[in-house]
Amino acid sequence: MPNTKINPNELFSLLVNQLSAGAWSQLGKTPNPLTGKPEKNLEAAAISVGILEALLFKTAGNLTRQEDVLISDKVRELKLSLVEESNKRQHDPSR
Repeated sequence: MPNTKINPNELFSLLVNQLSAGAWSQLGKTPNPLTGKPEKNLEAAAISVGILEALLFKTAGNLTRQEDVLISDKVRELKLSLVEESNKRQHDPSR
């Protein structure tokens, strides 16, 4: 393992961004990195959003303002998109 010092704040942002990138992919908003094609898995997306939301609640009061805004914005945007995609599927089950 390289002897590189990484700022813990950068690691937190990286974690949030990686989890949200996975959720966007599961929502079909970005291509699956393995296939290069958008693929929806709303159940997996809901779990990913739930993990981010749990992380938000468990870290409350321990984040910098920038970290709090980052994770709060990601959770809000992902939850809205999940609701939109779920509503689309209810109106057109073939989606």
